[in-house]
Amino acid sequence: MDKKTKFWIFSGILIAAVFVLTFTIKIPLLTGYFNIGDVIIMLAAILFGKGVGFLSGSFGSALSDIASGYLVYAPFTFIIKGLEGYICGLIFEKLEKGKKPNIGFIVATILSGIWMAVGYFLSEAFVLKYVSSALNVNRDLQFGFKTALVNLPFNLLQGILSAVIAIVLIVPLYKNKFIGKMRT
Repeated sequence: MDKKTKFWIFSGILIAAVFVLTFTIKIPLLTGYFNIGDVIIMLAAILFGKGVGFLSGSFGSALSDIASGYLVYAPFTFIIKGLEGYICGLIFEKLEKGKKPNIGFIVATILSGIWMAVGYFLSEAFVLKYVSSALNVNRDLQFGFKTALVNLPFNLLQGILSAVIAIVLIVPLYKNKFIGKMRT
């Protein structure tokens, strides 16, 4: 199987995995929901590269927002979660080349989880307030700086918890000979 075929196969499978984990295991917050779909995004980025990480994060998470009724979040989620996967894969790629994969697992997952929290903070504080009122959608959702500040600790917890779970899972998966052969 060539690299391009592997890329699209793993992207599709991991988009579905992110969607299922994000959609099925969620805890409602003030404006969004707490989930651990980030674990799959981080695993995808480290095991299969930043491109697969981007696609699985962007499409899987945005589709979950749409299916969950958080349509106003979907475009922001697409960018934030896609970049989370890309950042995770890029950082890991650089550290892996420097022969530091164990440090790469930690740094890549934690920094990408923090990016996710910051991305949602910025979108909730400065953009979603205007988008939701302009589109006259989700009147029961309140956006703005105060709401973003309330959600920030939960988003940080989600990012860090996802990083910890991903690190625990990635160590044996990364060393697995079968998965190693499948990498794109």
